[in-house]
Amino acid sequence: MEEVKELLGLKLNKVKILKVEEKKLRKEKIQEVTLCGTVNKVKCPICEKYTSSVHDRLKPMRIKYNKVVDRKCYLILLKRRFICHRCNKKIVEDLQINLIGKTISKSLELKIRKDLLKPNFNIKQIAEDNDVSHNTVRNILKDAMSDHPKYLRTLPEVISFDEFKADTNEGKYAFIINNPIKKKTLDILPNRKKDYLNSYFTRVENRNNVKYVISDMYEPYLLVTKSMFPKAKYVVDRFHYVTYIMDALDDIRIKLQKSYGYNSKEYRILKNRKNVSLLRIRYGDERIKWYVYTKRYEKGRYVYKLPKDILNEMLAIDDELNRGYELKELFLDIVTKSDYEHAEKDLLAWIDLCKESKIKEFIEASKTIENWLPYIVNSFIDERFSNGYTEGLNNKIKVIKRNAYGFRNFEFLRLRLLYILNGTLSGRSKKDNK
Repeated sequence: MEEVKELLGLKLNKVKILKVEEKKLRKEKIQEVTLCGTVNKVKCPICEKYTSSVHDRLKPMRIKYNKVVDRKCYLILLKRRFICHRCNKKIVEDLQINLIGKTISKSLELKIRKDLLKPNFNIKQIAEDNDVSHNTVRNILKDAMSDHPKYLRTLPEVISFDEFKADTNEGKYAFIINNPIKKKTLDILPNRKKDYLNSYFTRVENRNNVKYVISDMYEPYLLVTKSMFPKAKYVVDRFHYVTYIMDALDDIRIKLQKSYGYNSKEYRILKNRKNVSLLRIRYGDERIKWYVYTKRYEKGRYVYKLPKDILNEMLAIDDELNRGYELKELFLDIVTKSDYEHAEKDLLAWIDLCKESKIKEFIEASKTIENWLPYIVNSFIDERFSNGYTEGLNNKIKVIKRNAYGFRNFEFLRLRLLYILNGTLSGRSKKDNK
């Protein structure tokens, strides 16, 4: 029986295997293992004295266990009830296999918790794989997240805001709060509206300790920061304001592309997005192998060209595109090489160049940069002040929602996301909320 014990993973001295049977359950073969306890005495929880007097034996308890060699397995537990004659307390022996009142084993519950951490596993898959009901899986998740507060009481010095699409009872977008420095998701809310956020953050006890709030150029978030976190600096994430400049250059490309015929050489060059916004010659874009030939289809045959030559060929099509590209490069030079002390001066000089260029797309983009200038400059204080972690989570959230075919209950979606994103089997501890 020791081999069976090891196969089941029961490396406990407190249990003894009485018999192993193969049975049929719903036309399926299962393993049924009968166990009993081996201890001779138990400790009374009241007087803390040991007793060896057995009062009676409980009705056999049938619990689900992990699959063994791809076959469903059930344990039949034969428990005794001891009695303490000093205080007349009856004590049920603990075989350390299942928790009180639960009909699944601890090891099966642990496996379900591990499965819940996998973004590509939905509740139905987890339930079917472990031969439990959907409600059992949901209840295990709720138990794992039982110590996570409904409202945050404290916040770290640096937090970030963002939203993601989620059809909730409150609106079309859910709101996510992160600690971008420690890469922790603090909470997920069903609404991103200003009044709702103000009401939520009034419960935070250390609002004056928040020093930086990182987000995008969404005005309600700025207003919430000013009213709820009076001592915090609002930081516009680099990804968002750089995107405005990239889009300005891409708008020029699209405008030019439409001006040429479908079969023209210029149309084919401009049609390829790889030739525009993401290319960066100065200071090297590590994603681009500038001196490695790439295969392209031209004039009915394949030719090999360097990315640098392809870029120069495209920029030669139109002077406005060339000047727009130079403005984009200058802007990225500032982002990568400037510092907090000089950023404002450098950006103002760049804004003047955009106005002088008379390029409509860059004039509009520079107005946005100018309107948000103080908050963009704040992003130069520390390189870690970025919403990159949050943007990465949004992609993960999309995968979770897609694999689950959506969530009807937002509160359950919130718990599942917090559980996965923070990557813990036992849920979040209270320390993590500080």
